[in-house]
Amino acid sequence: MKKAAALLTIAALALSACGGDDDDSSGATPKPKGGAEEVSGGGGGGGGGGGGETLALSADPDGALAFDTDQLDAAAGAVTIDFDNPAPISHDVAVEDSGGNELGKTDIIAEDQASLDVDVKAGEYTFYCSVPGHREGGMEGTLTVK
Repeated sequence: MKKAAALLTIAALALSACGGDDDDSSGATPKPKGGAEEVSGGGGGGGGGGGGETLALSADPDGALAFDTDQLDAAAGAVTIDFDNPAPISHDVAVEDSGGNELGKTDIIAEDQASLDVDVKAGEYTFYCSVPGHREGGMEGTLTVK
């Protein structure tokens, strides 16, 4: 009996180690909490590596259909948006150009974090939550690139 229980435990651990599929095909990469972050609207330097810029964006922690800002500023080039959604309501962040072409978006997350990498030229872009009804409810803002 003990041997059967041990085998079941090992099998359960092996299956859980395989884990679920994060289906991270959108280019979004979860980021750990903490560390230095570029505050929205701050412009200036970003993460290391390719000389890109990292911006922080959060959803309202109480579940309101709102980001913590409706304005982000960045320099032209590679931009990473670190998105934090502390709320139990699912959100994502997408970026589109002035022609309405989506440049990319994160996975839809709740109580989690994700990142979006976009390459942008000088101009104005729109960031928004693509969950149906959320953008219409006010979850959008302007990304100004200089």
